Amino acid sequence: MSKFELARSSSAARFSAVGAGSQVPIRRISIICNDTDYFLRHRRAPADDLVDSGHHVRVLTGGEPLSSGEEGGWKHVGVSVKRWSFAPLADLRLIGQTMREVLVEKPDSLHLITLKPIVVAGMAAIVARALSGRDMSIVATVPGLGRLMSPGSTMRGRSAKITRYLVGRAVSFMSRRRNVKFTFETVADYNMWVGKGLVPAQAAQVIGGAGVDPAVFYPGSSTREGGPLRVLFASRLLKSKGLDVFVRAAQMLRGSEGVEFIVAGMVEPDDPDAVSIVDLAKEPAIHFLGKRNDMGDLLRQVDVVCLPTRYGEGIPRILIEASATGIPSIVSEHEGCREIVEDGRTGVVVYDTVGERAAKGVAKAIASYRDDRDLLRRHGAAAREKFVHGDFAEQGVVKQFTDLLASNAP
Repeated sequence: MSKFELARSSSAARFSAVGAGSQVPIRRISIICNDTDYFLRHRRAPADDLVDSGHHVRVLTGGEPLSSGEEGGWKHVGVSVKRWSFAPLADLRLIGQTMREVLVEKPDSLHLITLKPIVVAGMAAIVARALSGRDMSIVATVPGLGRLMSPGSTMRGRSAKITRYLVGRAVSFMSRRRNVKFTFETVADYNMWVGKGLVPAQAAQVIGGAGVDPAVFYPGSSTREGGPLRVLFASRLLKSKGLDVFVRAAQMLRGSEGVEFIVAGMVEPDDPDAVSIVDLAKEPAIHFLGKRNDMGDLLRQVDVVCLPTRYGEGIPRILIEASATGIPSIVSEHEGCREIVEDGRTGVVVYDTVGERAAKGVAKAIASYRDDRDLLRRHGAAAREKFVHGDFAEQGVVKQFTDLLASNAP
């Protein structure tokens, strides 16, 4: 009988071994995330680990339903999340679904991931927790500031200003309730939220990224020799992720020998910032792969990762994956990028983020690797070293989240 089955068989056996000679009570844990695909790619590991430790886990996500083969030992429930805007009907449904989750399922811990679940589901959870009379713990994970809360946000106008104010008030209210913890991926995001008084320092913690599995992301058996320099953009297909800059750099270098530009990413058909996959498929300067689920293998077939992002994100996972694989990255001067990429050591930082100057900077960095393969190898080795000696492996990140959700649950 598995630990999970044993835990379910008797309320008297609500304990699970975690580590040699130690026991912690079995917990009921609910996770609410904005998008199924994002959860599976970035946040699944802690849920799997909690299930393996015998805890009861429910995962509620917006977006597409799970496909065959994506299910875990946790229970999945689809919920209503409108990711890019205020949507009264969808948000009301999310409020109702969250209150039901807290009042009916009675989780000991609730994990809210990304801004929409934090604000909408978080406020509903605070109310439902008070009605239930139970001291459920709440963990709110902010992967990045997003388009709304970033200091350089392109979302302007009165409505955006009002929305930012309301979000700030909601976060401030939540963070000052008992047994609520906020986690951030970067020190910069932590400092901004704490510095502005949105979250008290005692309720905030930095957990660097989502972690990657070194059993999946590791260097190839031998360095690729000969052939063109393969440069990969792998992310959501958004202009704010720097895809427009990457394509423009490819157009600038088109015709010069020795460089191949590759784009792989998730389609965001409803996002107003999305780049058309039809246009990408027709663009002669790049090779468009579409969505890929074999990133470890793909990274071992390329030489450089390029992410000139201007999106308000935390530490981009693709950069950690590149570092683990032992290849350098070309990035923008974004705080999350700088957490993993050291300019002139593990990659190149481009200090312009938009327009022709940004594209020229990216093209220049790519040309430097094309013309100096020893530089490419040195930066790749340093990137791998940074991963090995850093705190980016999945195991360490997972433990920090499971400690928050299980060990510290009431």
